[in-house]
Amino acid sequence: MSNKYHNIKKGFNYDRRKKQNFKKKYEERDKFDPCIYVRNGNVDQAIRALKKRLLKADFQKELAKREYFEKPTSKRKRKKNAAIKKHQKEMRDKILRGEAMPAEKTGTKHLKGKRALNKYRAQKRLIHSRDLHR
Repeated sequence: MSNKYHNIKKGFNYDRRKKQNFKKKYEERDKFDPCIYVRNGNVDQAIRALKKRLLKADFQKELAKREYFEKPTSKRKRKKNAAIKKHQKEMRDKILRGEAMPAEKTGTKHLKGKRALNKYRAQKRLIHSRDLHR
């Protein structure tokens, strides 16, 4: 009689424990396992799995990096540029979501060309002369 009621009443963690037991029985293969298994003689599927695993491990990037010696200065420069790009992307996303306001460009560093610089100076002169006549 008590055994019958015990099966009916299950604790609130019953499902979680059940899932944990399932995970213990069927463990996933190690993600960093170098072996690719061919099942039922299906080599195409094994090749796809290999490509996917190499892609996830950034194998191509690693090979390209190690192909030639990279000077420490260029390595620092590359990392800095990547960080700048990442920050710019984050700011762009924040601006699109409305979480941040776009910053106004100050100085003349963003004006690389001669034409842009002259345009900027002319605009400044106009604003200055307008403010003087008020």
